Amino acid sequence: MSTLIREATAEDSPGIRRLFARTFGVELSEEEWRWKFANDPDGSFGMVAERDGEVVGNYAGWGMRLRLGGGESLVYSVGDVATDPASRGLGRAVYREMASAFYGAVGARGVPFCLGFPNERALAISHRLVGSRTLFPVREVAVPLDAFASPPEDAAAGDAVGVEFDALWSAARDAIRYGVVRDRLRVNWRFHARPTRYYRMVWTGAPVLRGWAVLSVVGERALVADYLAAGDWPGELPRLFAGAAAEARRMGARSLVFWETPGGPAADWIASLPGERRDAGFPIIVRSFDEKTVSRFADGVHLVPSLYDVV
Repeated sequence: MSTLIREATAEDSPGIRRLFARTFGVELSEEEWRWKFANDPDGSFGMVAERDGEVVGNYAGWGMRLRLGGGESLVYSVGDVATDPASRGLGRAVYREMASAFYGAVGARGVPFCLGFPNERALAISHRLVGSRTLFPVREVAVPLDAFASPPEDAAAGDAVGVEFDALWSAARDAIRYGVVRDRLRVNWRFHARPTRYYRMVWTGAPVLRGWAVLSVVGERALVADYLAAGDWPGELPRLFAGAAAEARRMGARSLVFWETPGGPAADWIASLPGERRDAGFPIIVRSFDEKTVSRFADGVHLVPSLYDVV
């Protein structure tokens, strides 16, 4: 039996989802697949391995537009990589062929790098077979809600953003030299339209927004998935996260969890926060086509969990 390596298409969705279930033991619903890949404002790209008409391998990347040095560029976040457990005798060869085809294609498109946040097993495979490398381990800080002041009067919360968000993004983006593009289209796709996870947004300053944050509350932890501030970031962040802490408390959390960030306008403020610091359990890795850009990204990225938790 021969194996065909080819570019994935929308018609491969049922086969990819069957492969996902066989490999990971959980279902990937059609709705979630469509949200992640078909509806991504920045597109998606992937390779599949096909044998006898069935998908037996998948190497997927969803598009992510980043600010890099003041400009913008498309990169791909790699995930949902799988080879059929019933074909593990050929798994390594299939994996290598899919990866080679994937990176050959995206490199030819001028993508500066692809990124990922693998577990320990996937990390070793990626480094050995793909040529990826670790940028740095991800660290987080869990800050008790009592560390924040009472919420400001102009704090509010909701599930989506409207046209008023456009002005906030315009005022906030120049301070993010390396980080995710977060305009209104991408914010509502990323945090409101997702069918299997609930996010709560918090903002300050309406009708002219001065700050915005997104929370993913699981048990007593409220993960700060993303955040922006207009103009004076250090001046607005205490107010914004006082509002976020109040909303997190209402939802049953006891701490706000941030990712420590090597750069960006909030780096010093997060470094000053009290709380428990620990490794998140995974690193950020890259497959690079432009080492100069990767180095600058590693030193200056405004690192937020929304880079990761699309998976």
